[in-house]
Amino acid sequence: MTRPVSPSAPSLAGGRASRRPQSRRAPPRSRRTSSPVRRTLFHAPSFSAGVILGAVIVLGAAYLPEFVGSRDAAADDPAAAAAAEPVAAPQLTFEFDDLLKNSRVTADPEPYASEPAGSEAAPDEEIVLQAASFRSRDDAERLRAALLLMDLPAQTSDITIKTGRWYRVTVGPYTSSVEAQRALTRLRQKDIAAMWTTRPAT
Repeated sequence: MTRPVSPSAPSLAGGRASRRPQSRRAPPRSRRTSSPVRRTLFHAPSFSAGVILGAVIVLGAAYLPEFVGSRDAAADDPAAAAAAEPVAAPQLTFEFDDLLKNSRVTADPEPYASEPAGSEAAPDEEIVLQAASFRSRDDAERLRAALLLMDLPAQTSDITIKTGRWYRVTVGPYTSSVEAQRALTRLRQKDIAAMWTTRPAT
């Protein structure tokens, strides 16, 4: 015979269920948004500008006292200040153009006025070119040596006149006026005003 179940009696399952503590969920934690970490980047133009500016400041600090001191010294010394001032260059005036316009140059068509008329010397004469005369024998010997280096037959001789003793330097002798003329031309190319002379043949 079954027992009637009282409605007020709690069931076993219900009692167990009522005894379990209800789990409480913790409130969700608020997530903090982390700010992004800023990375310092190397900026080449800014670095270069800083280096240049620093170099200018260092150089200015190093040379500014010396520059200021030199300016003060120049201001105190009037001679140095005058020397430092630029001197104006004198203006040059050339008058060559005016002289050439107003002058007239005439050329001498004859090469040498002392050239003899005949092409050959007389059979009993020879041609001697007197290069120069000196008071000093050493000067005459130096000229003679220079003429020998030019392959010219040069010699020295002395003569005594009223003014004293002179040492002559002569070139030759030549029996042909053509050869004598060639030697005379070479002497005049060396600015030696030689004289054309003749003497009896030896």
